Amino acid sequence: MDDVVIRASRPDDMPAVADLRWRWSVDEDGAAPAVTPEVYREAMTAFAAEHADSHRCVVAERDGRVLGMAWLALSPRPPAPHRPGGRVAAELQTVYVHPELRGAGVAGRLVERLLVEADDAGAERVVVHSSVVGETLYRRLGFGDARLLLQRPPED
Repeated sequence: MDDVVIRASRPDDMPAVADLRWRWSVDEDGAAPAVTPEVYREAMTAFAAEHADSHRCVVAERDGRVLGMAWLALSPRPPAPHRPGGRVAAELQTVYVHPELRGAGVAGRLVERLLVEADDAGAERVVVHSSVVGETLYRRLGFGDARLLLQRPPED
């Protein structure tokens, strides 16, 4: 879709980003919200401002409407003897495209943009916790299984 622009988010995009996340979690996945949409928009706006150093958000915009988003979380890793300047770990988070843009390659463009940012930040690797639906996209973009990447779920 040539009319879709992928760009870095701006602070004034955060209410629309929050609305996309609300749509995904509440409307599509059936999560029970703990707050109103207005309170959630404020929380998303505050999160983006408070975490500007560690989290990058890119959006897909068409005709002035934000219809897709993706986040990249960057966290510094301790220095190693062979890399005293350290590196960063990167994680793709919250990749979502509005249904009217799905199937047109927009999610791939969002992720590719963040992969460039991860490379520019010196990330030693980029990880993603994928949904079943997203797995094909990530594998096509070079993601693969990491045998020793382990996960401990939270205690209930």
